[in-house]
Amino acid sequence: MCVAKPVEKSSQNMNRSKLGRALRAALTKAKNDRRLICGLLPALAFLEKSPEDVVLCVLPTARPGDAATHIQAVLLQAFCYENYIPLLQVDSSEKLASFCGGSQKTKQNSYCNCAVITRDNSLAIPENDIMPMTDNEHLLADFYECTLEEFPRPVVELPI
Repeated sequence: MCVAKPVEKSSQNMNRSKLGRALRAALTKAKNDRRLICGLLPALAFLEKSPEDVVLCVLPTARPGDAATHIQAVLLQAFCYENYIPLLQVDSSEKLASFCGGSQKTKQNSYCNCAVITRDNSLAIPENDIMPMTDNEHLLADFYECTLEEFPRPVVELPI
């Protein structure tokens, strides 16, 4: 017997237009704090070593006809889901690259296939071993939790 779970109203009440700006702010702050990892291979290496230190994983939507990127994204999504890591999809790898510091001059760096925001271990509270998150990181994690059962997964539109 299947029991239908009621849709949480909080996910519908979230202002989704603010999410792109919140994500841009979180990426910029993480970059300035040296807590941002860009690129699939560096992100995978960090995730494999210490998934508990990841605040948020960001993936752009796969381009149509790009099967290899789609497979990588699906596997990364499964890993994040299994390790309770919030994962958000964004509308543009080019915009993500610009927020991560990628150069638009070279074709190789004009897109970003993954970004990971890590915890700042220097701010850990020793007695609880809890690393505080910024307000934007909390907003994005809450959005992930609220939309966990939505299908298709919502795509966050990054500002220009």
